[in-house]
Amino acid sequence: MSVHEEQVKSTKKVFVETWGCQMNVADSESMLGMLKARAYETTDKAEEADLVLLNTCHIREKATHKVLSRLGTLRQVAEKNPKMKIAVTGCVAQAEGEKLLTKADNIDILVGPGKIHDLTKLIDQHAETGRPATALGFAKDRGAEGHIEPGPLNQPAGEKPTLSGKSEISRYVNIAQGCDNFCTFCVVPFTRGREVSRSPQEILNECQRLVAEGAREITLLGQNVNSYGLDLVRDHKLPETSEGPFVKLLRSVAELPELDRLRFTTSNPHDFTKPIADLFRTHRRLGRYIHLPVQAGNDEVLERMKRKVTVAEYWERIHWLRDVDPEIALSTDLIVGFPGETDEQFEDTLKLVEAVRYSFIYAFKYSPRKGTAAARFREQVPEEVKSKRLAALNAIQDRITLETNQAEIGRVREVLCHYQSKKEAGVYYGRTEQFRLVRIASPVDLIGRLVQAEITDCNKTALVGRLL
Repeated sequence: MSVHEEQVKSTKKVFVETWGCQMNVADSESMLGMLKARAYETTDKAEEADLVLLNTCHIREKATHKVLSRLGTLRQVAEKNPKMKIAVTGCVAQAEGEKLLTKADNIDILVGPGKIHDLTKLIDQHAETGRPATALGFAKDRGAEGHIEPGPLNQPAGEKPTLSGKSEISRYVNIAQGCDNFCTFCVVPFTRGREVSRSPQEILNECQRLVAEGAREITLLGQNVNSYGLDLVRDHKLPETSEGPFVKLLRSVAELPELDRLRFTTSNPHDFTKPIADLFRTHRRLGRYIHLPVQAGNDEVLERMKRKVTVAEYWERIHWLRDVDPEIALSTDLIVGFPGETDEQFEDTLKLVEAVRYSFIYAFKYSPRKGTAAARFREQVPEEVKSKRLAALNAIQDRITLETNQAEIGRVREVLCHYQSKKEAGVYYGRTEQFRLVRIASPVDLIGRLVQAEITDCNKTALVGRLL
């Protein structure tokens, strides 16, 4: 039997669902890379998979219930596909630990986000023993070169699970995992651990590889991306500088040839510095957009959240950015119905949204998470009040988003085209420097190209562009 015939015979299929944030997507890509080296091929049908990988998110309420519900569905699928093994990875795996195995006996592999590099070893272990194989815990040692495996983030990208796979044109790179901030509403430090940064050279090498493979846009990811490298400075693995290690990293990556766009998320305003804002002036590859989560527009609420920033200080960061570029687009995260939030305090959030005029927002009702300080706070806001506030907030932002998009009509924008429509032939989608989605009709393939487009129409979701 030839080597090719042996590989075909041994090829297995993996079905991946990724829940939650961008860093989970990056983690799924890392795990798929490991599995590809083991002759696994991806499939979009769970019923034909040898391995089903659920990369889970624990940032929202009832996250465990949703995973258990999905496992129940997969139990029925497995009746027709007895060869199928199930791996649960990510934050629910870490938060629930081996208790999850008692709730769902069809889990074969359980992996926390800090241990994803153990996945293939656990597959072998399960094959040998027939028992569930687990790896939980956090990265504690970066090693001599500051190396850690790429790991995840907490900016919500939606609660709906999606098949993993980022456009080859736009790729994610995890630069740190964990968080040291312990906001009172956030479970991340308990599911991701304390902040651990990768070495700058390791990150740069990965970015160079992705660009060589065809990436034209890279997004650097971290739970608190602005504080990247502070742990390396503290451990004397990097020298201390006035601008900070994150600025130096951004500058290095932005100078890579063939890279058209560089973005980063998520930024905690507490650690967002003026040198970071100034980079948007000198390095145009950073584009004209940033996600800067505020969570609330009232100082008393921010203090209870332990956000370490006031509304005035948040405005200072916005002024830094808009002094550099008045057209810079902003998005944010907002929580409504945080424990003790009054009607007047919520009105302050609405006033902030009106004043800043975000391009879009990620808005959520407060969700108590076990182990966090806010879950123990008195004066929990009734669910019906949360729902009413969320609807009011979204209505205001929907109006602002539409007005902002309408203001684009007649302008010419540079668009990086990411993908072709699956429903309409000759239609492509890309993003402007301000991260606004643009629909462009073209007789030629635009994927991966930077093009000039005149904006001719819009709705709340996207702009319509005419190729110039």
